[in-house]
Amino acid sequence: MPRLICVIGVTGNQGGSVAQRFLKDPNFKVRGLTRDPASEKARQLAAQGIKIVHADLNDVQSLIRAFKGANLIFSVTQYWEPFFRPDCRQEAEAQGISCRKYAYDVEYQQGRNIADAAATVVDSLESNGFLVSTLSHAGKCSRGATKEAYHFDSKADVFPLYVNERYPDLAAKMSCIQTGCYMTSYRILPTSWYAKQTDGSYRISFTMGPNRPIPHLDVNADMGNFVYAVAQRPPGGHYMAEGETCSWSEVARQWSEITGQKARYEQISETELIAITPDPEYGKEVSDMFTYGDDPGYDGGMDVMRAADLRKAGAGIECPMTSLNDFMRREDWSSVLAQ
Repeated sequence: MPRLICVIGVTGNQGGSVAQRFLKDPNFKVRGLTRDPASEKARQLAAQGIKIVHADLNDVQSLIRAFKGANLIFSVTQYWEPFFRPDCRQEAEAQGISCRKYAYDVEYQQGRNIADAAATVVDSLESNGFLVSTLSHAGKCSRGATKEAYHFDSKADVFPLYVNERYPDLAAKMSCIQTGCYMTSYRILPTSWYAKQTDGSYRISFTMGPNRPIPHLDVNADMGNFVYAVAQRPPGGHYMAEGETCSWSEVARQWSEITGQKARYEQISETELIAITPDPEYGKEVSDMFTYGDDPGYDGGMDVMRAADLRKAGAGIECPMTSLNDFMRREDWSSVLAQ
C-alpha cells in the first residue's frame, strides 16, 4: 500500500519541489496542503495526481485534519510573506514592533501550530517521518552576538527547540533540513546581486568576507531531491540542502565567466548594505543574515550532512543537486544585463 506524505506549502518553492519528487515514486501518495485549493497552481498540481487539501498554518484544527493518516510530513514555514505584506506592516506598527519582529512572531506561531498538529499523528508517522525545513539558530550559535537574524531564529526556535521540549516522541522521528542561500534570490535583491556599476561592470556586495564560504541552493530543482534522500535515512539528523558551497568571490568569478561580463565581489559594511537596499528593514535583515554567515557561518558551525555525505552514507541513496555553474548556464540573465 502506498505511503502517504503530506506536503505543506505545496504551491510554493520548497513544498512544490518536494511534492514533485515524491510524486515520481509509485510507493508514495502525495497530499498537498494549501490555503487556496482553488488557485491555478493548486489545480495544476491536482491534475498531476496530487491530492490537494485546504490547510491554514494559522489554524491548528485544519492542520490536524490535513495530517490524518500521514506517514511522512514535510514542514516549511514562511517568514517573508508577513514581512512584506502591507497589512502586516500596518499591524506591526500598531503593535509598536518592527516588521521583522512581527514576521518572526507569525512564523514562530505557525511552526508551533504545525508541531502541535503533527504530534496528533505521531503514531502513524514512520521512524523518520517528520522532515522539517529550518535554519540554524543565529542567537545561540553566535553566542548572543547576532540578536536579530529573525528569519533564522523563528524557524530554529520551533524546529528543533519547541519540538524537542514539548513532544519528545515527535522529536524522535524528526530530521532538520537547513536550506542554503537560494540561487534565485538575486531576483529580489538586485541592488546587492549583480548590480550594474557606472563603468559597465557588475558588483555583488554583502557583509561577508570575500573568501568566506556559503551554501547555495537551486531550491525549485533540488529541494525535493534532497528531502527524498533524507527520508531514506534514520531520524535525528541535521542537514544542509545545497548544490555548491563557495565564496561570493567565486560566485562573481563564475558568473563573469559564463556571461562574459566583468563582475566582482565587494565586502561592504552593514550601514552600506542597508543604505543601498530600497526597503531598509529588508536591508537590516539581510545584513544580519550575512554578518552571521561570516561568523560563525551560515550553518552556525553545526555538524550537518550535505548531498555528498548522503551519497556516501548508504548504498542506493541518490541525491542529484545543481551546481552554480549549471544553474547560471540555464538561467536567463537578460533582466540583469538590461540594467
